[in-house]
Amino acid sequence: MASTRTTSFLFDEIASFFASAPSQQEILRYRPSAKAQQRSSELIEQARNHELSDELRQELDQFEQAELLMRLVKARIRSVSDPGSE
Repeated sequence: MASTRTTSFLFDEIASFFASAPSQQEILRYRPSAKAQQRSSELIEQARNHELSDELRQELDQFEQAELLMRLVKARIRSVSDPGSE
């Protein structure tokens, strides 16, 4: 079983994406992999059913933090690219 201190694979996926030096347009088009989307859906469903252990709650929290980070990055890119649009 994975340690609660490990990061979700979504953070690893995002780190690899940024390490590839994507353009701003590639960042704006970024979507999590099908695997990440599936895992997120599973965790959300388990949370709805009150079936999350502390470890799974932490994993879901990491998915939410990763999503927030990407939204913030994309918002910054959009505001710099088109300051009058926001």
